[in-house]
Amino acid sequence: MKQILHILTQPASPAVEQLICDQRQTADQEVLVLSLNQASPDYQLLLEKVFQADSIECW
Repeated sequence: MKQILHILTQPASPAVEQLICDQRQTADQEVLVLSLNQASPDYQLLLEKVFQADSIECW
C-alpha cells in the first residue's frame, strides 16, 4: 500500500484539503496528515513517518 504524508506548516487551504480528501478516497493508499502548527509538534513521529512514506508533500 502506498503511503502519502502531508506535512502542514501552515493551515491547509481549501484546495489542499480537497486534494487530501480525494487522495483518501483512492484505494490502495494510506494518507497521513501531520501538522507543525501546534505549540510543540511531535518531531520524532514526523521523522518516523518521513522514512515510511512513499510520497511527501509539504504545505
